[in-house]
Amino acid sequence: MAPGELLTSGPAPPAQGRAPLWLRAHVGGLLFSLGCAIQRHCGKVLFVGLLAFGALALGLRGAAVETDLERLWVEVGSRVSQELRYTKEKLGEEAVYTSQTLIQTARHPGESVLTPEALGLHLQAALAASKVQVSLYGKSWDLNKICYKAGVPVIENGMIERMIEKLFPCVILTPLDCFWEGAKLQGGSAYLPGRPDIQWTNLDPEQLLEELGPFASLEGFRELLDKAQVGQAYVGRPCLHPSDPHCPASAPNRQSRQVPDVARELSGGCHGFSRKFMHWQEELLLGSPCGSPAEHLPAHEPPAAV
Repeated sequence: MAPGELLTSGPAPPAQGRAPLWLRAHVGGLLFSLGCAIQRHCGKVLFVGLLAFGALALGLRGAAVETDLERLWVEVGSRVSQELRYTKEKLGEEAVYTSQTLIQTARHPGESVLTPEALGLHLQAALAASKVQVSLYGKSWDLNKICYKAGVPVIENGMIERMIEKLFPCVILTPLDCFWEGAKLQGGSAYLPGRPDIQWTNLDPEQLLEELGPFASLEGFRELLDKAQVGQAYVGRPCLHPSDPHCPASAPNRQSRQVPDVARELSGGCHGFSRKFMHWQEELLLGSPCGSPAEHLPAHEPPAAV
């Protein structure tokens, strides 16, 4: 039956149903004519198709699979791309590890992020990122298991060596390291009889060595800590919020309850748990300056954790 007969045979359809029938018949007629033309010139159609396919295949030679998430998701020329480029210039690009960057910006133009409240928000975001767990190959992975760590020292005392292995911190470059709250980003814990779980938030290496001294020979370990200038680690640094009940008594502002001057504390950069080997530059922590180099710290852009 020819397509046109659908419009002329039988009783006339309602007016609202004629348009779809006519469109279907017209499209059917065009496809039928196209099919007949292809059948008559099948050789030419096949040649043109192979030629077009070959031309497209040549483009695959220059194709590259992009796996860098920064290039896929970060807009070129944006604020984020500028901060990432600045961070890479300061850190350098190493093939053995990759860095993950957390950038904090002010809610309103001209607002300072060098305040305890802003760093508290920075801490919440960093904690949320550090607690992400992924199950793969039958195991659970978190930041503490995959992060970059400096070489764990070899200690003759087996108990101390196991404790250090569990507590050895990740290398996290953050302005929070100027304060006790930087210890909250470090995972891991160890247990000793008669003591609560040892974590970086309550670990005083000097006090721990004094308590363990009568029971074990720790002179080599003590010498190692002295060379690295570990001192009291994080418990000897000021608290962003001295009213926090977990703020250690050894914090400089614990008794006075005085809120620290964030800009002054960040001046000159911060240190990790080792003051000798882990110094984070001020420019790296605060991002690229938005004013002249002679301006004070608040002229810098927001802090970042790497």
